Amino acid sequence: MAMLLWALTFHLVTAYPSLLDCDYSCMGSYTPGAAFNYMSVATIGATSGDTCKITTNIPTDGYHPTASYTVTVTSTTALAQKVVCSAGTFGSLTQANAGSEETSHSYTWTAPSSTSGSASFRALCGNQGEMWYAAEVTESVGSGPFTTATTSTTSTTTAAGDAAGVEIGSGMRMYADVANGQDADIEVTSTGDGWSALGFIEGSSVSMTGGSGGGNDAFICSGGEVKRYWITSYTTPSGGVAVPGSSCSMVSGNRVMRFKRPLAASSATEIAMTPGTSQMVIWAHGNSPTLSQHGSSGSDRGGSMVDFATLSAVGATKAVGPALFLHVILMVIGWGTLLPWGVAIANRTRTVSNAKPGAWFKWHKRLQSIGWLIQLVGFGMAIWHVQENGTHFSGPHQIIGLVVVIIGTSQPFNALLRKLCAHPTPGDDKTTGRLVWEIAHKGLGYFATLLGMVNCWVGVALLIKGEYEVAAIAVAATLSSIGTLSVTFYFILSLIQKDNCISRMLVSSSHAAVKEIADETSDERPSA
Repeated sequence: MAMLLWALTFHLVTAYPSLLDCDYSCMGSYTPGAAFNYMSVATIGATSGDTCKITTNIPTDGYHPTASYTVTVTSTTALAQKVVCSAGTFGSLTQANAGSEETSHSYTWTAPSSTSGSASFRALCGNQGEMWYAAEVTESVGSGPFTTATTSTTSTTTAAGDAAGVEIGSGMRMYADVANGQDADIEVTSTGDGWSALGFIEGSSVSMTGGSGGGNDAFICSGGEVKRYWITSYTTPSGGVAVPGSSCSMVSGNRVMRFKRPLAASSATEIAMTPGTSQMVIWAHGNSPTLSQHGSSGSDRGGSMVDFATLSAVGATKAVGPALFLHVILMVIGWGTLLPWGVAIANRTRTVSNAKPGAWFKWHKRLQSIGWLIQLVGFGMAIWHVQENGTHFSGPHQIIGLVVVIIGTSQPFNALLRKLCAHPTPGDDKTTGRLVWEIAHKGLGYFATLLGMVNCWVGVALLIKGEYEVAAIAVAATLSSIGTLSVTFYFILSLIQKDNCISRMLVSSSHAAVKEIADETSDERPSA
């Protein structure tokens, strides 16, 4: 009981503003030096200033209706707080409290839905024996226009001044006003609560580092603020310069970035805007509110050719760099052509009538050796590409490719183990060791070959989905068709007709890859 009475007494004499039931109108009566006579405090502190102060991150050009912003109350000493607003809400209320004593506390304020008017904030800071009033802060709604997000993926053409803006990519919509001929007021809306970015580059192909690596003048909305970056490498940007008067906020569940920039470039690390002439604008967004690596799919990044005079946009294709182009060609030749043919010949020509002894083995060995080397170089090109453009092994194509390369690269070393498991002489049964080796070597080979062929087409699909250059897609699809379809046709044909013309040409005619050698090694004879 004594403890309860002590706690009650302490509660009554402690001047925490949170104990005061007072809305915006009520708070208007508490000004510096005014009588308070509540909670053991006779009067409000005689001055206002840093003793109790309100600040916001609302842009200088005004707030966006229904957007969320941060209102911060600070004091020179640790004090409890109460803050109220004339419009909008703190959560579902028009007032918020910090019951504990602290020098700074931030509150999330949601702007009213009205496209006109203003909102004002008042606050008290105090504790036992003192109470201070913060100078009132008033913020006005922005001049607009105010956009809404859309999930359509079709590019549209919209007249400048239309509040709907133009869609520049999947889940990314932009409005820009360049009417004064000097500056551009830009607003970008992206679906979800992750970070978003808009970049200006030279050239007509999508590239994070700009045309020929010349640089990307990027504006990124992350962590509640907009910063400007000059990007010249395929790494997560760091540093950046805060853009004055900008805002990075949530509106109706979507991320909204607003900023103003001059049309002209003031330095070598800026890209000028050219209303009346289409220019490349690239975009990206992530799943985290703070800046992090974006995904590798076409819905996470892209670009459009935009004319800011008419606010019209046309989707742009991505450039295929040398690393990706070499990766495509080498992997399709390796896993789409040479390695599957080497496996098919070994599987289907051993029992062809009048086959030259060891002919199938020579074909298999040579094709696999060349294909093995080519796929290793192709894998190196993949590593080069993902280091610059994406996350390592983050999708099905990358994961399948890694598994296939690991198995394929190990096969020659696996093959060396056969010498520990001698091939039986004709008429003899295979040893257990030989059976185990053949099952492992052949099983892994078949598995990797089938996955490799499928992955060639998965890669083609990724090029299409990622909106890469048509030439690269055509090369990948053509080479994949020639390799995978030809070997598939041959394998089916040889199942139907063992001594088909292709098999006979490979191992029975003068076109065979080997000459008849009387002293073929035991491993070059057909398996029993």
